[in-house]
Amino acid sequence: MTKIEHNIIIQSPPDRVFDFTSNWQNFVQYFGYIKELKPASNKTTGEGALFATRVKFMGLTLSSLWEMAEYVPNETLTLITPLMGVRAKKHWRFTPENGSTRVMFTLEYKPWPLVGPLLDMLFMKRYWEKMDAKLVQNLKRLIET
Repeated sequence: MTKIEHNIIIQSPPDRVFDFTSNWQNFVQYFGYIKELKPASNKTTGEGALFATRVKFMGLTLSSLWEMAEYVPNETLTLITPLMGVRAKKHWRFTPENGSTRVMFTLEYKPWPLVGPLLDMLFMKRYWEKMDAKLVQNLKRLIET
């Protein structure tokens, strides 16, 4: 299992940070690799909400069905984001800190069998570390401005 973590302080209270982060209409703004996103169910907030996405991944545009798997207002948010047979889990934890919010973002996934661990070690983990660092920086910039 690969686990990537990013930790950032956003100068805004947890309810505002959570509301922005969990609003599906904002995903395209801070996920730099989402090209298109639309609800795939009547539910757009909370556990069980589904989203049809088109993402840019290593030069390819791919489709994926994302699920909001955990939703605890002002505390945690989890999306299950499968891509090319790899089930990834994106998880945010929001913690109040001196009038601001500490956001811990974690990506977890299990690489493909056989050659997946080698590809992950040589390339994929660094790729996702870079993409997710941009994600949290985008989130900070969008909320603080």
